[in-house]
Amino acid sequence: MTDTTLNFYETNSETYAANKATPNPRLGAFLSQCKPEGRVLELGTGGGVDASVIIANGFTLDATDGSAQLAAIASRRIGQPVRTMLFHELDAEDAYDGVYACASLTHVPRQDLCEVIKKIYRAMTANAVVWASFKAGSEEASDALGRSYNYLQQDELMSLWQAAAPWRKMEAEAWTGSAYDRKPTDWVAITAVK
Repeated sequence: MTDTTLNFYETNSETYAANKATPNPRLGAFLSQCKPEGRVLELGTGGGVDASVIIANGFTLDATDGSAQLAAIASRRIGQPVRTMLFHELDAEDAYDGVYACASLTHVPRQDLCEVIKKIYRAMTANAVVWASFKAGSEEASDALGRSYNYLQQDELMSLWQAAAPWRKMEAEAWTGSAYDRKPTDWVAITAVK
C-alpha cells in the first residue's frame, strides 16, 4: 500500500468507518466454505463491520488493518484487539482456516501482489479458503481521493493467483456495485482453496 493511500485511511478513518454499516453480502458464502468455528484472518478490516459478522458466526478472528486509526475503531466495535499490519508484514504459517480480504488487496501495487499472495498461501492450513475482492480495470492508477489501486481484469487476476501458489481450486466472480466514493464500480473476487 502506498503512503498516500495509507494516509487517506489514517486521515479519514472516522468518516470511512461510519460510511459502511452493512456487511458484505458475499461474506456468508465465504464463511460457509471455511472450517466451522475455525480461525480466520481478515486483511483490511476497516471499521470492523464484516469482522463483527465473522465473530458472530463462531469463528476465531485475527483482524488486521494497515491504518492504526481504523484498527482502533474496529477494535472498539468488535471488542477485541485489531492488529495494525501491512500486507507484506504477514508472517504466519499454516495458521488460518480462512483468509478474508474485502477491497483491501486491491491497494497492493501490481509488482508486489504475487509476493503477498504467496504469504497468504503460506499462512493458510490445508483446505483453507481465501476470498479477496478487487476493483477491476486495465492499469494501475489512483482514484480521485488519492488512493492507489492495482486495477486488474479478471483473467489477469486469475493468472496472477495461479502463478503465485499451487491452489487446489480457484474461481472468480465479477459484478458491478459501488464503493466509498459512491461511483459505479466493477469488482472481481477470487475464491481459492489451498
